Amino acid sequence: MSNLESLHACNPSFVIGLQKEADYKADYYVDLAVGRGENVVKRMRRAIALSPNKPTYQLLSGHIGSGKSTELLRLNRELEQQGFVVIYCEADEYLQIDDVDVTEIWLVILKLIVQRLEYTGESLSLVYLPNAIAEIEKRLRISSVVISTYGLRLQKILQALQDNHQNRRQLHHHLETRLTNLLILAIEEVTKIKVDRLKQNGKKGLVVLVDNLDRLSINQAEMIFGKGGKYLRQFQCHTIYTFPLLALAPDDNRFQQYGPAPILLPNLQLRDRIGNVNPESLSLLRQLVLARMLPNLAPEKRLEQVADCFDNLETLDKLCLASHGHLPYLLSLLQGCLRSQDPPIDLETLNRVLECDRTMRLSTVRDCDREALQKCLTQEHSLTPEALNLCRRLLLFEHHDDQSYWFSSPYATKNEEYI
Repeated sequence: MSNLESLHACNPSFVIGLQKEADYKADYYVDLAVGRGENVVKRMRRAIALSPNKPTYQLLSGHIGSGKSTELLRLNRELEQQGFVVIYCEADEYLQIDDVDVTEIWLVILKLIVQRLEYTGESLSLVYLPNAIAEIEKRLRISSVVISTYGLRLQKILQALQDNHQNRRQLHHHLETRLTNLLILAIEEVTKIKVDRLKQNGKKGLVVLVDNLDRLSINQAEMIFGKGGKYLRQFQCHTIYTFPLLALAPDDNRFQQYGPAPILLPNLQLRDRIGNVNPESLSLLRQLVLARMLPNLAPEKRLEQVADCFDNLETLDKLCLASHGHLPYLLSLLQGCLRSQDPPIDLETLNRVLECDRTMRLSTVRDCDREALQKCLTQEHSLTPEALNLCRRLLLFEHHDDQSYWFSSPYATKNEEYI
């Protein structure tokens, strides 16, 4: 593998394409379930497989960068191998995440299902969907005279919503009117037809995965998953939505009455409470790094070739431990090393990258951050907005074991001594 390819594969934004056979970069993927302490993909897959004739509704949450998208794509692939048809949707590809409502999520999923139906070329005898589309077009003053398919009409509606803030406001305003009932009927109609046709062709059912809704604010989450949660369950198929971590705060019970508890994708258990390293997690992180640098080698062969990537195993371990188990942070540090020198990466280069990163992060620490860090490190664990802000900035890291969760920070001790 060339140095340029390694640099590209080590980019934290590099997506491992697991959903399609042709795109499957299995050599880059490392199963981290043992290090997390739970196999979340297996749990979600079993919930679907054990309910073949009744739709399931699941929510997946976790820290930004914990691997939710990668695990959803892995679930996508495994479900397809088991005979399901899966639609994977990145919500922010179609929607303004900072200004989104249930209706728009409905429309995106409807569009994707209808396009699948229309792609087969089979005739569609629909009653409620044409009425719902016509009602929205009337509200938004959209002409569909020259548009031949329902999928394209829905796509034009979504484009109009993204292009014009007033269109979104107008549609949100009419959510509680006749339009809601029309959309519910259209959703039930379309998904039932799709699922029935899939089963007639020997498939087990339809699964829709909606990613990147974990970026919603707490107020948006309450509106969409709380009050609007009953609407998200209207699809007559299996659905999984990502969910904001902040909404899982233990003192926030706004969501408990609205459906099943979200599934949390845990971080890796890299160290215990007194700092001892978990050897299984360290081994997984070694594999994650080497998989990006030596993707064409079998996992058991990669460590034998570690000298092609690092001056010694201790340098690789120092890189892994410096990440605190945060996967994008690990890859960003690795990418920083690769930008400084060609492999094998030596300890001097790694130390320089770590020192530059440390200096940069310390430069962002303000008095309010020091107070928040002290609070997180000395008081009972709680996922507050301040704690999540520090976690996103990599000033604070969350850990867990079989008993509970706790925070640590490389930038402060419990006595508030800043490095």
